[in-house]
Amino acid sequence: MHRTPSISQRLKCQPADAHSPYSDKVFLPPSFLSALLDSEGGGMQELPSPITVRIAPSNVCCGVRGFDAEEGTVRIPAGMLEQINNNGMSGDSSNSTLVTVEYVRLEKGEFARLRSFGSEKNKEKSQNEEVGNLRGLLESHMRSNLTVLFLGEIVRFPVGGRREPLSFEVVALEPASAVDIIDVDLAVDIVDSGQSTRISGGGASDASFSANDKLALDAPQPLGIEVTSGATHVMTLLIPPQADAVDIVLECDPGHDASLVASCLLRDVSEIDNDWSDCSAPSHSRKELRVERSQLPNAACAIYVGVVVAADSTTEPVFKGTVSAVSAKRAQSSGADITEPEDGVNGSSLFCANCRTSVPKANFDMHSLFCQRHNTRCEGCGAVLKRNSAEAANHWHCAVCSEPGVVGDEAKHNRLHHTLCVCACGGNEEASFESVIEMAEHRRTDCALRLIECRYCKLGVAQGPPAESAEARMLGMREHEWSCGSRTITCARCNAYVRIQHVATHMQMHDFQDRQRRANMIHCANKRCDRERAAGNPLGLCAACYGPLYSNAWDPGHQKLLKRLTRMLFAQITQGCGKGGCTNREYCAAGLSESEAAARIVPIVRAYAPLANLTAAGGRPNIDYDSIDLRLCSV
Repeated sequence: MHRTPSISQRLKCQPADAHSPYSDKVFLPPSFLSALLDSEGGGMQELPSPITVRIAPSNVCCGVRGFDAEEGTVRIPAGMLEQINNNGMSGDSSNSTLVTVEYVRLEKGEFARLRSFGSEKNKEKSQNEEVGNLRGLLESHMRSNLTVLFLGEIVRFPVGGRREPLSFEVVALEPASAVDIIDVDLAVDIVDSGQSTRISGGGASDASFSANDKLALDAPQPLGIEVTSGATHVMTLLIPPQADAVDIVLECDPGHDASLVASCLLRDVSEIDNDWSDCSAPSHSRKELRVERSQLPNAACAIYVGVVVAADSTTEPVFKGTVSAVSAKRAQSSGADITEPEDGVNGSSLFCANCRTSVPKANFDMHSLFCQRHNTRCEGCGAVLKRNSAEAANHWHCAVCSEPGVVGDEAKHNRLHHTLCVCACGGNEEASFESVIEMAEHRRTDCALRLIECRYCKLGVAQGPPAESAEARMLGMREHEWSCGSRTITCARCNAYVRIQHVATHMQMHDFQDRQRRANMIHCANKRCDRERAAGNPLGLCAACYGPLYSNAWDPGHQKLLKRLTRMLFAQITQGCGKGGCTNREYCAAGLSESEAAARIVPIVRAYAPLANLTAAGGRPNIDYDSIDLRLCSV
């Protein structure tokens, strides 16, 4: 670590509220930049990149985002503030505590070993099994948010908007205890500490998650499950390419209730975080989901199916039920209209306004008396109930939204439809929702923390807020995909720098140019060659076919050239070219005698007779190259 020039200031810590909490880049006052420019010779071109500082007395190293903080203050992201407190800072560094910010120059990193550690919820699985492409997610976070790594640093970042971020500790670095990781080829080694970080559910309740089971498609018997109250049971279902659609069915045992949810990317599905859900009332013991082929990202796709048992869903300590998945055809509209019967006469029957059924005319008076005496109709939902029955006593309507159901549905209905929720993506009024159902719809569509598979890095990452670029909005990209696709690579064909998001269009341009060139190309006179004819070639050949015939000897009338062509054709026809698998049967080892071979060569040589009339001054011979049946073995 190099500490020259010596620049340090005593500054007050302030949180960088508008900045990413998982970044290591701080905001310094303009006076720090002035001191840095003066020490670097007064020229902006002398500024190092990146600019790194050390915060004492905690010895935390970090990068610099900008120089727009108020004089006498340093704005630090929340994650770095926590790191400073953990490294022995006395007091609360987020409450205007004075720290010493010192400019340092760090060596470029070569190797880093990070140890993963996590929560107590799930110790039996490794973090990589729970999250998937752990290395890719970590490297993507380091590339986008980190400038420096130092020994003892805790690297945290969220996955798919989960409440609990993934965590790693830096346990080894080379060549120094603090290194710069910008524009370096850093070798990263990830080791497991025996505990794995669990991505929390993020549902309406603080549910725990059981180990994954395999849910077989079209199994002869449904899968029986038992789930502790307040927990979620997650299963993996592999959907093959030939399945047009899949119906997932949960049958709850009597007295039990749960919600059925599923997702393509989220392993820890919940009533809020899912792609498909059936959170119907406890009075509906059968929960169903239909997953269409068009809704899946890949031809063969594994989805995660969860059975969520909330604490208020059942009076039993353990939920019991069965889950099955069966192949189904895509739903198609039959075009038939279903209409309710109209009041009054319908042929030979009349319509009862009380129970809403068609009754024969002959029995209508008797039916009306009986129906009015024994049946009652709910004014709220129109349901027909038997008077003074248990069904009528159990009938219920929500006092807020008038949703019908039974008395046992009230607790779950209020929890899902009338519980205020605030999404972690904002914390302002725009991120507040009146119900779990509304927040779930937000989480699967517009939420900045929604988990997506990036079309460029192929990682499961949060989609981010809407991109500011008009081009990104037109292409339907969010912030992550726009920034990820804005990285450049070198085109292998033209060596131009191309954005990753423009690679497909760039290659289409090359394909168009190739088609245009081939359409206007003058082909080689060799009928077995598809290359472009070389300019000024006396035989009308391409450079590859003309190469074996080339000689720098003085030959103004091309007599020697024609002799070389004659000898090559004669040897090719009588002896062959010596290349295995050659398909030039008529002109390569054709089994002809010397006289027959000569008779086949003479017309070709005569076609080049105008070459003899050319002088040393050159000129263009009057030869129809396309009419010459020249068939040299491919070079």
